[in-house]
Amino acid sequence: MNTKEFVEDLNSRFFNGELSLQFKEKLSHLPVDRPDVFVFVERMFGFMHSSGMPAKDVSVVHGEILGSLLARILPGAWEGRVPPITVQGRHAIIDRYIKTNPWITPGNKSMLDIGCGFPPYTTIETANYFPEWSITGVDPSLPVYLIYDAEENYATLDENKSTVYFQPAIPSIENWNALLNDSAATKNRFENLLEELLVKPTNKGYPRLEIDPIKKYETDRLSFKKGGIGQMDIGSKDVIRCFNVLFYFKDDFYENALEWFAESTNEGALVLIGANWAESTECYYNVYQKSDDHLETKEFAFSLDSICPIGIVTWYANHGDDRHKAELIKYIGMLRKDHSFMDAFYGFHDAQRNKYGICPRDDQGYYGVIDPSIQPQDLWVFTRKMLDELNDAGLNQKAVDVLNNTGLKARVNEVGHIAIAP
Repeated sequence: MNTKEFVEDLNSRFFNGELSLQFKEKLSHLPVDRPDVFVFVERMFGFMHSSGMPAKDVSVVHGEILGSLLARILPGAWEGRVPPITVQGRHAIIDRYIKTNPWITPGNKSMLDIGCGFPPYTTIETANYFPEWSITGVDPSLPVYLIYDAEENYATLDENKSTVYFQPAIPSIENWNALLNDSAATKNRFENLLEELLVKPTNKGYPRLEIDPIKKYETDRLSFKKGGIGQMDIGSKDVIRCFNVLFYFKDDFYENALEWFAESTNEGALVLIGANWAESTECYYNVYQKSDDHLETKEFAFSLDSICPIGIVTWYANHGDDRHKAELIKYIGMLRKDHSFMDAFYGFHDAQRNKYGICPRDDQGYYGVIDPSIQPQDLWVFTRKMLDELNDAGLNQKAVDVLNNTGLKARVNEVGHIAIAP
């Protein structure tokens, strides 16, 4: 099956043949030599369909992300490794939740941040937010060498001087594509630059080399370890945050991770497992608390923008047995079936998209493109603002009311997310 046939098959099976021509054109760029990408997109379409998402809510930007960017950020593009993608401000709302949720106890804490990425922006931000806490960030991809090129794009390299990962200075689709159009060439360019900088290092400006760069971030209360889940002794912690990690693995790995978390925490400790994107958008997570040597589920929570997201984290899963995804999709589907709620949501949210120029509906009623005058670094700031406005307008409480009317135990939690107790 070629790409065009694949897209038309998905369109027919999941969207009654109603996807826009512009979306299908963007999706036509899927690489035919990457079966993992085809499987991923089909799984994602299945989640969209299960949540009750109509074709007109699938934007041109979604097509651009899936068609030209997705293949380059999946593990298949990095020799099967989980890419240590890192975005500043990603966990700001989660930090607030950790501080204000009803199960946290007073006093200084020890916290483990799993999948801190590099540079470890979010772990540093958490350490600044909890200055009295002891914070440890861990990631299997912490580098030996860090290189910035003349445009401030960066790459991390291992002890063998091989490129592990690279990322643009500003992570827009255009900038990603500039690096990823020929990944092998980009890797070679950074490896050659490393050799040059080892011979002739520079201390100012760009390009620039840092050796063992994680060391410069460490303080008496902030430390880092190279490793993954179950691969190291980290002592007993009061809080574990594991975000944007477990959606890369099958559910049996999730079960093993829960066992390790239970072994690695103090009584009463909290464990948060979930996913999100820039500025804490498209956020969803499970909250567990350790009691009598095992983890009890306290709540599952998600942000309201997951109903109609700008990005793709809402449907992102590398395996079909992703328990988080199944739970999120179930609740979104329940909300989308409530016509009164969705009329109120669309009335407010579509006006926001018009106001901010972020994928407003076109003449046929499809969500479209982003205003080209919006700078990449501003896009997710505006998207975060839109989410705050949805909450301020009370739509998160309306969503909770819908879920409670079905017999669930839902609430608006301390950071405005929709939370469901088991």
